[in-house]
Amino acid sequence: MEGDDLKSTKHIGAFINSECVGILSLFEAKIDDHLDEYQYQLRGMAVHPKFQGQEIGKKLIEFAEHELRKMQVNLLWCNARSSAANFYDKLNFEIISEEFHIPDVGPHFVMCKKLR
Repeated sequence: MEGDDLKSTKHIGAFINSECVGILSLFEAKIDDHLDEYQYQLRGMAVHPKFQGQEIGKKLIEFAEHELRKMQVNLLWCNARSSAANFYDKLNFEIISEEFHIPDVGPHFVMCKKLR
């Protein structure tokens, strides 16, 4: 993804017996509604289908939030697939946009969570 190699970008993985079973990336990026906040965007989150339903995604996000808080980040946001909105809602993210379509990917919402 664009920005993968920036010094500010963070890549996080979940491993079971040395096998990568989940990933996410964090990019320093702002959304217009919160320009005064220090914020990061969550992108590229995935959990291997064989390991879904085991709270790996939840643990990845909780770890990411912990790391971002140490960096004094105020806000974490993402373009969440509409089908995943309930997952993010359970982690206290809120929808802050109308549903929109990303070509070749599908319907999404912008969702965010205050970290402070």
